[in-house]
Amino acid sequence: MMFMAVFLNSGGGVVRDDDTQEIKMKELGEFESKELAIDNACEDLRCRHVTRGVIIRANNTGGYMVCDTQEFAEL
Repeated sequence: MMFMAVFLNSGGGVVRDDDTQEIKMKELGEFESKELAIDNACEDLRCRHVTRGVIIRANNTGGYMVCDTQEFAEL
């Protein structure tokens, strides 16, 4: 399944592009499970998992929400 990391601001809100208003995200790739996608995202993005696919930066200045394509479509 394809996974992506949605950018979150320091308040936990979804970050959108200023011009297009599209949700900012980074494609993570295909993984067998969400847990594997989260582990990979933590390593690649230098974050730590806090809960339910939400990973935060070390300095607590925002982070990412790891989701699959179906979850992303619901945003």
